[in-house]
Amino acid sequence: IPQYIERIGDYCKTNHIPVSFIRVDSLRKAKDLPCVFNNWGIFYNGIFETVNLTDTAGIQRILKKNA
Repeated sequence: IPQYIERIGDYCKTNHIPVSFIRVDSLRKAKDLPCVFNNWGIFYNGIFETVNLTDTAGIQRILKKNA
């Protein structure tokens, strides 16, 4: 997972795509999430996209779908 996060972060930085990663490390943080906590979640413009761990190709699909 750390490698995926690093790659996604690098891709977004290189392509000037704003990104943030929120570490959920407590029950309180999990309960405050806008979806069911499943270890991984991707939101774009505040809209839930997937719980699947993705790669840069997945990020490109999400961006293209929402363009």
